[in-house]
Amino acid sequence: MPFITDEELQQYKDQIENAEEAKRSADYTRNKAVKDEQEKSQKFKIATIILGIIALLGVAGTVYFMKFNTPENMVSQKEHKSKIAELQETIQNLSMNQELNGSDGENASQGSISGELIYAVQIGAFESKDLSLYSDNFVNFREIKSGGFNKYALGNFETLNEAKKFRRELVGLGFRNAFIASYRNGERIKIEEAW
Repeated sequence: MPFITDEELQQYKDQIENAEEAKRSADYTRNKAVKDEQEKSQKFKIATIILGIIALLGVAGTVYFMKFNTPENMVSQKEHKSKIAELQETIQNLSMNQELNGSDGENASQGSISGELIYAVQIGAFESKDLSLYSDNFVNFREIKSGGFNKYALGNFETLNEAKKFRRELVGLGFRNAFIASYRNGERIKIEEAW
């Protein structure tokens, strides 16, 4: 029967220990690599979620700005000022025409609106603003103080259709909340009573 010497036995034990040490080292390296890969995977998922949210916000912002900043909704300050200047010129021309027609001796009774039903287009009502720095001769601009509000209306129209046309022009100029009001002897009356 063959026998093993002590030296050979010691060599086999050393080889077994070296193999076990190599196995432990390989297991440690493999476990570390698996953990590192899991951490990278989790970081990648988080980064993907964050980038997805940012992309979604970008798309939503683009859609919002495309929807609400269309050319008809975007009025530059320069365009807005020119439209206001145009409206003021129109009002001034209307006022001058009425003054010219009313200053005539024979047409003086035609220029008077007392007792007549008139229509005007109200463009605003403000609690804290007072725009009463206009001339009293500016007859197409009306200021009405009512219920703690300073209300402003433009125009003196004989018919509702004339007032509607003017209101459409004002809405086109940016006065989106303008509406038609009726007056008799300088007092506001309900539009239903005007008919």
